[in-house]
Amino acid sequence: MRRSEGVCLEALDSGRRTDYICNMQISALANTPKRTTEQARRLHRAVTELVRRYQFRDRNEICCFGISVSQCYALEVLAQAGTLTMGALASHMQLSVSTMTRVVDQLVAHGLVQRAVDAEDRRVCCVEPTSKGRQLLERISAELLKGERAILDKLPGEHRESVIVALEGLVRAVDEWRGAKPRQGGSCNAEANDG
Repeated sequence: MRRSEGVCLEALDSGRRTDYICNMQISALANTPKRTTEQARRLHRAVTELVRRYQFRDRNEICCFGISVSQCYALEVLAQAGTLTMGALASHMQLSVSTMTRVVDQLVAHGLVQRAVDAEDRRVCCVEPTSKGRQLLERISAELLKGERAILDKLPGEHRESVIVALEGLVRAVDEWRGAKPRQGGSCNAEANDG
């Protein structure tokens, strides 16, 4: 292989030469303003369609268990993080505290979470899942994972990991773009509270 005018040239067995663009040139082409704008359009369409399909899937699957998608997401965050302040939970969910309070009110009414008072600062309201909430989330998660496996089965095996890594990278990029802080903290030294 030799270079000519910045293009990698390679001789084929037939004796004909074919031009191949080097990786550096591909990167340069991919980063032109016109190319980036087209990629932004494609990303917008793809994400919009993916979110739309997932929202309907989530709504249809989760609502069969008697809770809303927002309630399920909140329950999932609490199951992963443990006890959180209302502010930390709202931040995780990217909702206002007042909206999060309404979601938690419904979860408390279903017996899926309980409020607690922080032992060090009694003004702070904390939320934690109940065993009933954890059990429901396990049932919902099992159903949703069946769907995820079915989706992965539609992709070629050699592409599955790349798709997952790309989506995880997209989540990180969105968080960076939004200036989101790493999701940690906000835990409580809680004392149980009846409601």
